[in-house]
Amino acid sequence: MFDSKYLYLTSAILCLLYFIGFSKQGKTYKIFSFYLLGVLFIDFISSKLWKWFGIYNIFTSHFYDLFQFVILSYFYATLLKTKQQLYIVYSLIIVLPIFLLSRYVFNPKMFFEYSLLETYLATMPIIIYGTMHLYNNLNEKKEFHYANIGILLYLFCSTFIFLLFELKNVFKIKSFDNFLININIILQFIKFGFFFIQWKVIYFNKHELN
Repeated sequence: MFDSKYLYLTSAILCLLYFIGFSKQGKTYKIFSFYLLGVLFIDFISSKLWKWFGIYNIFTSHFYDLFQFVILSYFYATLLKTKQQLYIVYSLIIVLPIFLLSRYVFNPKMFFEYSLLETYLATMPIIIYGTMHLYNNLNEKKEFHYANIGILLYLFCSTFIFLLFELKNVFKIKSFDNFLININIILQFIKFGFFFIQWKVIYFNKHELN
């Protein structure tokens, strides 16, 4: 199995790079930087819960899903162009968190269980926003093009992996755990690779498509 500490180290370096010159950048850049920092923080805390407190980290997936949905929705709201697209983003950013949080109010036990439905509900809108952004920029300047590709690639593939995990549990298949975990780690490294390219373009290749 790949050592996840290298993943956290890569994520930390990426955050450090994006926060260099942070104050001089625009709103979209700042939102994306906070997304990177938030993901690093949640992933790190999640990995240490058993070691520090002897508790399982399954409930942190809810924080991750909700945080990612909200902040990436704002990220894409700064990139999308039409009123119809923005209406969809701002409507879902209100309705979806209320729906997800209400589930735990009426059934608190769900907070300590993994929810594939929640993962899909929080992920699919982001995939749609990213696809919209790709379409909008077919003949225009491609703002945050590489970051968008990294997000789309990882979210699309990771949601499929989570589905395989659920199917494996349903059919009580005990093998392939390490394989699926390793694939997910590789996908995260690929995602970070696109984010590094995006940072390089912003700071060193401004004449290229951003």
